Amino acid sequence: MTKQDERMRLRKRLVERAIEHASTNQWDEAINDNLRLLELGTDAAALNRLGKAYLELGQYDKALEYYRDSLQVNRSNVVAQKNVARLEQLQGLEGGGVRTTMREHADPQIFIVETGKTALTTLTKLIASDIVVRLTTGEKLEIQNNGQDVWLTDGEGRTIGYLEPHLAQRLVEMMRAGNRYAAVVANLDAGGVKALIREVYQAPNQRTVVSFPGKLGGDIAHFRTYVRDVPTRYELDTDDLSEDEELTEDEVGDEGDEDFFRGGTSTEEEEVGLEQIEADLNTDDDDDDES
Repeated sequence: MTKQDERMRLRKRLVERAIEHASTNQWDEAINDNLRLLELGTDAAALNRLGKAYLELGQYDKALEYYRDSLQVNRSNVVAQKNVARLEQLQGLEGGGVRTTMREHADPQIFIVETGKTALTTLTKLIASDIVVRLTTGEKLEIQNNGQDVWLTDGEGRTIGYLEPHLAQRLVEMMRAGNRYAAVVANLDAGGVKALIREVYQAPNQRTVVSFPGKLGGDIAHFRTYVRDVPTRYELDTDDLSEDEELTEDEVGDEGDEDFFRGGTSTEEEEVGLEQIEADLNTDDDDDDES
């Protein structure tokens, strides 16, 4: 195996581990994996993932630092642009925008889209931008209603926004009949909030009833999932294809392949201790097996 092949194999393994750790909220481990990736060369996606991890840990200064570093590598990086703007807005809030309680993330299984059981909707009557900016994709929301209107709240009980009337009416009817539903932040963009509503329990007397028929499902047909039909926390940050998506050998030419994985370093700089990284990874995997 050539040195270049070894780098590619290690990089793929580290990316998979970093995403796996993020999907289970193991942010410290994800940070370690992404820092190791940076030892293999400049990597805007790894910098984005570091920004995401520190954002989830509430360390906004560190998150902003890594997202800005990502922009230095790629000025057109939309993920980094959006998060830099968001973090700069958070810095202007009282207490730096830090949440007083830890947010709760929804079970990833909620993102397995089932026609009729899942609805994607843009919230209306958003309450305040300083509340919305504290949200993250994948965050669990609570469903509240007064028998007519339906609104969603965050883990601290603060109202985020309302469901549009037709969807709200349907949801109230189905909950009265005994069904139960879960809600999660599906997308944050330009100050708007898209929420995913999913049926998580169907009452026996509703076996033949579809929760969200036709247009009530919203734009669910275009809601894209990227990894094994269950998006990880990283993929949820983007509207288009994730920057973390793996490149195949056919998609990367010989020259581009070398530049991409080498990160623009010289031959001497390429000797970055691959054996040590490999040994560390094997040690970590052994520890995981024992636990």
